[in-house]
Amino acid sequence: MIQPNIRASAQAFFRLLREQPRRPLLLVLAGMLLGSLSEGFGITLLVPLLEYLQGAAVPQQHSGWVAPAALALGWAGQPGLVLLLLFVVLQGLRIGLQYHREIMASRLQFDLVDRLRERCFSAVLQSEWRWLSQRDNAQCANLLLTDMNRIGTGLNFFLQICSASALLLAYTVAALYLSWAMSLLVLAMGLLFAVSENGLRRAALALGQRIGQTSQVLHHAVKESLAGMKLAKILGNEQRHIDLFQQSMQSFRQQQLGFQRSSGRSRLRMQLGSLLILVALLYAGLRFWQLPVARLATLIFIFSRLMPMASQLQQHIHHWLHALPALDNANRLLAECRQAQEPVLPAGLAALPLQHEMVLQQVDFAYPGRTQPALKGINLHLAARTTTAIIGASGAGKSTLADMLMGLLSPDRGQLCIDGQILDAAARMHWRRSVAYVPQETILFNDSIRNNLHWAVPEASEAQLWQALERAAAGFVRQLPQGLDTVVGEQGVRLSGGERQRIALARALLGRPSLLILDEATSALDSDNEERIRQAIVNLHGDLTVVAIGHRMATLQHADQVVLMEAGQIIRQGDWHAVQTTPHPNRPAVVLANTA
Repeated sequence: MIQPNIRASAQAFFRLLREQPRRPLLLVLAGMLLGSLSEGFGITLLVPLLEYLQGAAVPQQHSGWVAPAALALGWAGQPGLVLLLLFVVLQGLRIGLQYHREIMASRLQFDLVDRLRERCFSAVLQSEWRWLSQRDNAQCANLLLTDMNRIGTGLNFFLQICSASALLLAYTVAALYLSWAMSLLVLAMGLLFAVSENGLRRAALALGQRIGQTSQVLHHAVKESLAGMKLAKILGNEQRHIDLFQQSMQSFRQQQLGFQRSSGRSRLRMQLGSLLILVALLYAGLRFWQLPVARLATLIFIFSRLMPMASQLQQHIHHWLHALPALDNANRLLAECRQAQEPVLPAGLAALPLQHEMVLQQVDFAYPGRTQPALKGINLHLAARTTTAIIGASGAGKSTLADMLMGLLSPDRGQLCIDGQILDAAARMHWRRSVAYVPQETILFNDSIRNNLHWAVPEASEAQLWQALERAAAGFVRQLPQGLDTVVGEQGVRLSGGERQRIALARALLGRPSLLILDEATSALDSDNEERIRQAIVNLHGDLTVVAIGHRMATLQHADQVVLMEAGQIIRQGDWHAVQTTPHPNRPAVVLANTA
């Protein structure tokens, strides 16, 4: 676990503030300053106002700027009315400024969070697939949802720190004006208390880091339980998921309670100390300094306001520090994304077509943190507009090879070429615009069939949608009550498995790709639906290049070439008969009909 550092975390927070538009932040800070000044001026009016209410004239030495203001207004004969009106005006101004400041602060908070959330989300999506494939989706979801809200909360507490500090300054100036000796004594005591709280501030930062980790664990538990709900019911182990959720939730709450205990201890010490200080000041003001009652009452009022403000300021600092680790998490994610970022392609760039051949030459590839390579010494030739079947046991490297062919991965060694052009990082992104992919687990959105198809080509006409559906053997859509406007449900739950797969195939074909990858696309289907999709694939022969990954005989027999993989290597390659009969140097020939 990375040890928290208050200075580094605070510097990161101030860098984030500097990146935001200046005007909203300056308006919020200006509102805080004006509100604090109006509060301070209003407090200084209490002494002459109280003295006037006691029946005395407004003393020049106590009224400061009040008497000249009254004379300027021509109300010297009614000083009490002038004082009262000024006090009401200043307090009304403070209330109005506070309202507008809160609205501006909320807008500033939302804008900062949304901007940072969008920045992180964009950075993730624009990263290399090699890096993305190793990430924990629950961790990213926790960052984009929970941690971003914590950052916004941290900004809110920081603004409250600024507001409380400005108000404390205004009250302190007023107190110094009335009695510098008593004010300096209180300031000295406050500084001693602030120094004594350093340990609790470090604890708040550490607790903020731990609560982020337990929140991530809770997100992960929820994600896995919801994804495995069907299996949980079949196996009858719902209680196991409930227990796991409760454990994660209890751990999360324990960290929250730990922070509350830490904040409570700080607040308790501050309140007890404030009570003792006020009693001591009241006694000293009457016994030793012998201050007039009006001035002493005003000072006690100021200090009675200052103490809770100081306590509240301390709480705001703790909450701000508690939120800073969430920003550290966001900055780490952004730094990792920068290292894994893909190049930006020009807008409107046309797709890179496959005209003649696609060739892999001595390609090696290994995932980070794994000792065994996923691909080793791959030599493969795919002629344009032919069909290739890639087979092998689970873990043989089939899906990694498919990712390589789609341009999602770059070789650690060797070359990937399209029509003689070596695919570098930018060219791989360009090539992906000519690739379509149909995975085993169909990806459909909780929307209409029309809108699911439009994810591939947003501007496609209705005639083009129907043409793609017919090519994918998905004519059943015409029999649905709402046709193209039928809502498929989450992950297409309102359709059968075969119907979902055919919709996914139609979406893939809509963009008229040069290469179509079918990754175990029929492995979970019954024979009738498998035959429908097999016939659709056969009809595509000669129209585009197809790579079918799987082990089902009916799907693979029509292929122009078959590639058999094992442990990241191609051990047999050729037409159907050749792969069945050609032995590997270290293994006997296999019968592909038994491959499963």
